[in-house]
Amino acid sequence: MRRLFIIFVSFVLLLSISFSQEAKVLSLEEAIDIALKNNGDLLVAKINLDNAFVDYENKKKDPTTLILALKQAELNLSLEKVRYENTKLQVIQNVRNAYFNVLEAQTQVKLYEKQLAYYEETFNATKAKYQVGNATATDVSQAELNYLSAVNSLKTAQNNLTIYWSQFWQTLGISPIEKVVLREPEMKVYNFNLDDLFNIAKENLSSLVQAKNNVELYELQVKLCDNDYTPKATLISAMNSLESAKKSYEQTLNSTKITIAQRLEQLNASLKDIEVQQKNLDLAKENYKIIQLKLDAGLVTKLDLMNAEINVIKAENNYYSSLHNYWKSLDSLSLAVGKALY
Repeated sequence: MRRLFIIFVSFVLLLSISFSQEAKVLSLEEAIDIALKNNGDLLVAKINLDNAFVDYENKKKDPTTLILALKQAELNLSLEKVRYENTKLQVIQNVRNAYFNVLEAQTQVKLYEKQLAYYEETFNATKAKYQVGNATATDVSQAELNYLSAVNSLKTAQNNLTIYWSQFWQTLGISPIEKVVLREPEMKVYNFNLDDLFNIAKENLSSLVQAKNNVELYELQVKLCDNDYTPKATLISAMNSLESAKKSYEQTLNSTKITIAQRLEQLNASLKDIEVQQKNLDLAKENYKIIQLKLDAGLVTKLDLMNAEINVIKAENNYYSSLHNYWKSLDSLSLAVGKALY
């Protein structure tokens, strides 16, 4: 019944988007919510979690269940819980990447449209100069080549945008919807400590939980074999397995901490890059204002203003790209600890 309700809500949401007279803004949060309801990998992870829960409950109720089998069921349930959450994180990362791909492809189209207008204007200006003897035939040919190249670049950018839209809908698991626009996410700064992140990973990262579970299981086996009624060889084998499980867990801990440290460093670097790109954007906007004043004073040409506008668009694209990289780094860090950090 609950699943039918979820499907109904999703259907109503899609209808409201599809039949709206104006373009519907689909936020990143809404896109993630749709994907979580339709992702096949997450559905399989949920089934595995439900099966593990049923298995554990049945073993608890069964008076003939041995302690080792019960422990295995308990540990398997804990593992499936974190696997389910880790799968959700992967889905979120995939949606965010697809969302940003569309946004960046749109900005590229905008840039190439402006560049095409610039090179068309340059081509026309060069032809006019040639007619009065102020440019050579080679200058005209070069201007034409630049114009044709800009035409091709725009077509490529438009094709890429179509592809990224298609990939976006596939990631959400639904059919394409018309009249939908995406918006840039807001900037949010988070402060993290390596030790705190490492402690989060110990309880939430599937690889660590699985390695830890193996240690607990072999500890129980050693305890059950350490008596006068179990062959010594069986005890030795269990002890060797325990020692191996401990070493594997320790190695996984070490490698995980290194990965978290690297991801944290990437996140901090992306924050610094945002600051740099913001300054570049402010500078480009200020330069555009100056060129406008010079144009009004007759000191520069329309082409100079168009070029300044292109530089602003490039700076905007670089800024939003750095912002996207920040969110991608945050997703990567979340995956490294097995828990959403935002």
